[in-house]
Amino acid sequence: MGTIMTRAKRDGSQSYTATIRKKQKGKVVLTLTETFPSERSAKRWIKQRESELKTKGAVDKVVQAKKRKTWSDVIADYCAASPSGFGKTKTANLAYLQRLEFGKIAVEETDDHTFFKLAQDLLIGVQAPPADEKLDCPEHYNLKPRLPQTVNSYMATLRTVVQYGGPISGIQMPLAEFETAKLTLTHQGQIARSAKRNRRPTLDEMDRLMAYFHDNYMADTRRVPMYKLVGAAIALAHRQKALSLIPWSDFDENNARLTIRNMKHPRQTVGNDKETWITEEGMKIISSMPRSDERIFPYHSDTISRLFTEACKILEIDDLHFHDLRHDAISRFFEIGLGGGSRDKILKYTGHSPDGSLSRYIHVEQEGDKYEGWRWWPLLFAPL
Repeated sequence: MGTIMTRAKRDGSQSYTATIRKKQKGKVVLTLTETFPSERSAKRWIKQRESELKTKGAVDKVVQAKKRKTWSDVIADYCAASPSGFGKTKTANLAYLQRLEFGKIAVEETDDHTFFKLAQDLLIGVQAPPADEKLDCPEHYNLKPRLPQTVNSYMATLRTVVQYGGPISGIQMPLAEFETAKLTLTHQGQIARSAKRNRRPTLDEMDRLMAYFHDNYMADTRRVPMYKLVGAAIALAHRQKALSLIPWSDFDENNARLTIRNMKHPRQTVGNDKETWITEEGMKIISSMPRSDERIFPYHSDTISRLFTEACKILEIDDLHFHDLRHDAISRFFEIGLGGGSRDKILKYTGHSPDGSLSRYIHVEQEGDKYEGWRWWPLLFAPL
């Protein structure tokens, strides 16, 4: 008979882990374990599985099935084979796919409908168990619908495993089945590429943000000086995470250079270190920061994003993200003819590769500098 272990969760509720063990010649050859929110469900599962295993040859069949590679197994193999790891999003997507029911499916039993069903489940908001078991509770599994663009991100991540994971795990991957499912999902609108953004802040919006952030900081200088970070985003044109990680040791003051470590790249982020040029305004803003920390801007990127989003909500500025400041900065570089207006020169400031995605950031709206004589420059250049 199976056993049931009761565990208390952080929220005071209980979970019930059911375990079945089968022996052959005195040795345990099969262990099955499942966790349920109620003891009744756990008992029902034990009864059902015990009944199934009484069938002639059933235990041997399940043992052989457990030896087969599941999607969770091949994802683990794929991750372990990478010498330098992956970026934050890809790593999170892979871990999430492992925790879904999809992760328990044997690769050899996967067909195009399996992939289609995975995308459907993601779209309607099926939730995988949390990575932290202490956070597991019935409310966690409430459906939280996702956008087709989000589902596409998961499927694109999975495709890398399907395409390259076969030799790593020593099995045949169902690539043709995946592509068939993807065609149908695209046709049905259940997966979609993210729309290209061309949002740039107006000068009025920037003035309001700067006033809000400056007043907020002056009221309590223990707060994050967001006005400095907004100015740095405009002057340096780097992502918020990159800005928050730059150490002083990667700042070459004599040659006006910054080294951006692990610059985001669609295929190889880890180890993609780029030396970038610094604008005159960027040099002044960096020089205004105190050297009281190893980093130039020692603030967490999630905090920067949250504070920016909160400010936009308070100021009733619609549909503006911190990352849009990077679009504004790069577009401005072209508008003012930075480095003579040469694309190759501007690449030196942004860190993009010649065949990279620079074009998606260019939304030229005028000739000349909309920030010329901007009243906030003196405050941005002043020592913090």
